[in-house]
Amino acid sequence: MRFISIILVLFCFIGCRKKENSDTELTILGLYLLTPNDVILDLGYPGSQNQLQNSELVGKLSGITLKIGGVTATGVSAVSSDTIQFTMPTISGITENQAVDFVIEKNGTILFSTKVRYRPILSWSINQPVNLLRPIDGRDNKSFFQITATTANHVFNTFGHNLSDLDLYYFTSLGGNPIPFAEKRRTGAEFNKVSLNAGTVYIMVKHISGFGGTYNMQIANSGVVASSSAKLTYSGWTFNLCYDTMGLGPATANNCDAQMAVYNPTRSGRCTYPGDQGLTTRNYYDEGGFSTAYSENTCLNPGGGSQNEAESIFIPN
Repeated sequence: MRFISIILVLFCFIGCRKKENSDTELTILGLYLLTPNDVILDLGYPGSQNQLQNSELVGKLSGITLKIGGVTATGVSAVSSDTIQFTMPTISGITENQAVDFVIEKNGTILFSTKVRYRPILSWSINQPVNLLRPIDGRDNKSFFQITATTANHVFNTFGHNLSDLDLYYFTSLGGNPIPFAEKRRTGAEFNKVSLNAGTVYIMVKHISGFGGTYNMQIANSGVVASSSAKLTYSGWTFNLCYDTMGLGPATANNCDAQMAVYNPTRSGRCTYPGDQGLTTRNYYDEGGFSTAYSENTCLNPGGGSQNEAESIFIPN
């Protein structure tokens, strides 16, 4: 309905404005009318504590019930005469950041209403491609995920955001303080590794600057499930190395294990490294001249043919 109203207003404006007026006026009006009017909370994910300040709240924060997206919120308290604090509830059926109703009621009567941005926490897979591009919104600048971690190094890689800068954070409890761990690069890709303990870990991807668009996120703590694979051979050798690239899926049956099965080699190690196109696992083999110690050295130190060695993880098998 709001969209229809915007179109009607723009049509009227175009038809009624004087010819000598600048087209800039039309552009400014259009941008103003199309700007979302919901409140962007600092966090907004289920289980997070948030505050909302508005002068209309004065005198309305006693004995009230707060509903967000039709779900009653907990942890409701008045921080000041015009500011309310609450815990964001879980709203079912929402898998993308979106505006939801924020309603304060007392004895069944609505005292105040607006819209706030709700940010769901999406479950994300480790070591395998997730063919889901996430939107980048300069106004609504945060998205949240959760993974089931093991006690190991995990490498994270966002990519495909050539016109925007993203940073990555993690926290281990819903009320925890997000810890930055990947904020080195400006555009195109962001990646780093972090040591995690076994359990549920939450990830925040924050848009820092640049334009909108989409991105993909990949995470691994071992070798990746490949969507494409290729073996590398040198002169005089039948094979030396094989590369599994995660990509966006689907998974390929013709991965490095399948391609190398004919040789029945002894794998000495794997190196999973990030890059501008996501995560890749480099497979090393004894028969190709790579001992486990040599494989680890080439994985984690420059000069051995790997990429982004400081952010790579090595698996000794």
